Amino acid sequence: MVYQVQKLKLGEILLSHNVITEEQLENALKHQKEKNIKLGEALIELGYTDEDTILSALSVQLDIPYESLDEYAIDPEVVHSIPDKVARRYHVVPVSRTNNILTLAMTDPLNVQAIDDIQLMLNVYVQPIISKKSEIQKLIDEYYVSEDTVENIIEGLTEKDIEIIKDEADLTSSTAATDSEAPAIKLVNLIILEAIKNRASDVHLEPFEDHFYIRQRLDGVLHLLPEPPRHLWPGLISRIKVMADLNIAETRLPQDGRIKLKLSGREIDLRVSCLPTVFGESVVLRVLDRGTVMLKLDQLGFQEDDLKKTRQELEQPNGIIIVTGPTGCGKTTTLYAGITEINRPEDKLITVEDPVEYEIPGLVQVQVNERVGLTFASALRSILRQDPDIVMIGEVRDVETAEIAVQASLTGHLVLATLHTNEAASAITRLVDMGIEPFLLTSTVRAIIGERLIRVNCEMCKEPYEPSPELFKELGVKEEEYSDITFYKGRGCEECANTGFKGRIGIFEFLPMVDPIRELVLSKEAAAVIHQEGIRQGMRPMFLDGWLKAKAGITTLEEVIRVAPLSVGH
Repeated sequence: MVYQVQKLKLGEILLSHNVITEEQLENALKHQKEKNIKLGEALIELGYTDEDTILSALSVQLDIPYESLDEYAIDPEVVHSIPDKVARRYHVVPVSRTNNILTLAMTDPLNVQAIDDIQLMLNVYVQPIISKKSEIQKLIDEYYVSEDTVENIIEGLTEKDIEIIKDEADLTSSTAATDSEAPAIKLVNLIILEAIKNRASDVHLEPFEDHFYIRQRLDGVLHLLPEPPRHLWPGLISRIKVMADLNIAETRLPQDGRIKLKLSGREIDLRVSCLPTVFGESVVLRVLDRGTVMLKLDQLGFQEDDLKKTRQELEQPNGIIIVTGPTGCGKTTTLYAGITEINRPEDKLITVEDPVEYEIPGLVQVQVNERVGLTFASALRSILRQDPDIVMIGEVRDVETAEIAVQASLTGHLVLATLHTNEAASAITRLVDMGIEPFLLTSTVRAIIGERLIRVNCEMCKEPYEPSPELFKELGVKEEEYSDITFYKGRGCEECANTGFKGRIGIFEFLPMVDPIRELVLSKEAAAVIHQEGIRQGMRPMFLDGWLKAKAGITTLEEVIRVAPLSVGH
């Protein structure tokens, strides 16, 4: 295929548009020669420009359209017209076909061999468009999930890889794996290994009529993994149920279990939940890595004033401190960080948890086991006879647990607890709705901490960006408050799996139980009224804490709005 190339070279186009200087071009040409790479790659590596600018200039030079695939209407049948191996080898994706003309997204439209091979293979005329490497890779990962790929991965696992995962079911099971079961066992091991390697918090296995989704949650967001071969679908669920010591014959009722693993000396716990669905059992694995380093209070993301208030309340001899938020928002980690700071030999600390997520020396930790009747309430009743100074309750789920927590506080114990509500003020109304008398809450609750987790910009690829004006409006921020601030956003790189984020940090609001708040609680005012009074008493709402972190370049405004509650009661 022959292109009508303009006279100007890529470097000349960039110079004419004042993108780079003569000196930068000379440096890039030298770098290009030393590294044996393309000029555009050299300019990007040296930080003189970005991929978007290079591809735009390339579009001008070659007279080939530069298009974003995010907005492109992709035809799956056209995508699968070329094999997986060809797409990955040449890093191309066919996106549409009209009669005998195939539109092919490429990062390097001068790759004549790729174009010729595809033209001969499909007997078509290839019409290239230029697209970003990350967008092409995203489509390749999304559409080219073949059975061969997964099976090759399974076959590639060695016995050494499998031996590093051990579970209690293997020790108690008397049935050896048959040849037909072995691939499913290997694939389950692979899924668990990948989850641990990628720091995933959960793994979801979801059967549908024609698909089987495997997704892992990274930094609070689900990411799709390659789909397994159809013949392995039933075996995956059965294998996990065997490992969790569940009844594999029971597929009509929900079941819960646990798997204990040892991976290179690290102890890993998996909480297993099986739920019957229309097309089979949906399974979720919650990953609890006991080898994870415990965070300290000053590493969680507290602003200095809230950190000081939290530490002051933790030093009190009695009362209740509640950490509130939805599932998976870091409540338990915050309690652990707090209890670690006050873990002294002169005090007895007892925790009731489901499950015990971290093992901490000096703590008496009780694991809830509802199968045998050991609930939060029954455990707490026994705990109070153990003469504790500080009690941590993994979750206040019912009125009985809440009442015991109040009584423990009234009898001189410091109680730390979590509660599922959207913001701090709603914790009061939730407890009142449970049946706790308001006068008991005003006498015992010392502070309520609302929490969320937001993703942190990847340090390897974060770069300045301009947020949309609508975002500032949604946060209620005036122009004079951000006109001279540089905001940052992750571009996406190998380090962060092209997400632009790596890790999470907390955003908090600290609601103190001061006299004006107590009066509202006794009057049974709504959460919104308590929230507004809390702000008047110095509480910083979670979205404002997120705003401070966005200003500091830690995260993006989009992430703050995605996560932080902007109104109370919603």
